[in-house]
Amino acid sequence: MCGRFVLSEPAWSQYHASLSLIRPTSISTTISYNIKPTQDVSVVMMRDGAPVTTQARWWFVPHWFKGDDLKTWKQTTFNARIETAHEKPTFRIAWQSNRCLIPASGYYEWTGEKGKKQPHYVTVEQNVPVIFFAGLHSTLKDGTETCTILTRAAEPEIADLHPRMPVIVSGERLERWLTHADYDDRVIADYGRDWTNKFLVRQVAKFGIRDDGPELIEPDGFEF
Repeated sequence: MCGRFVLSEPAWSQYHASLSLIRPTSISTTISYNIKPTQDVSVVMMRDGAPVTTQARWWFVPHWFKGDDLKTWKQTTFNARIETAHEKPTFRIAWQSNRCLIPASGYYEWTGEKGKKQPHYVTVEQNVPVIFFAGLHSTLKDGTETCTILTRAAEPEIADLHPRMPVIVSGERLERWLTHADYDDRVIADYGRDWTNKFLVRQVAKFGIRDDGPELIEPDGFEF
């Protein structure tokens, strides 16, 4: 799964400035080393036939939700399974028409017993400083955007951290995901599975819910 992630200032600023896929906007970017569900996050979505950067609340609420307070939406929907999102009532409309990308530098997973959980920072070895998670977004009646990060079964080298991992897309699949260029069966079977880069995992020091800063991803005695 993905319950906390990182988007660092140098990584996104440098990459966004040179990324021809995304149309420039004046939307501010969510920079944090401890991004949590229900926070606004940076997302890339299609508008008027072109990908743009905007922000969305990271906890998906479907467009048909009739409540006035998002807190009354009780389902846990900051993640969605890529294997089933296309058929779930909560996500299927977004799967068909509202796909997005969530830029990140990496994400966290915890291991160990409850109360003694050890955080690990997970990223990938690649030539660009940003990775992208496949996501879905919805637009509510008041214009609020919400989003979810898709997950799939973890690759063997990181499965001991958690049995699920975010769906990471790169290269030509960034645009293909946004524009629905691939059939659903190929997306479900292959997206996030063709990642050939090495995963980089490091144990980091324990931190609190309000902590933030680059020190959160510094090694704390273990790396593989």
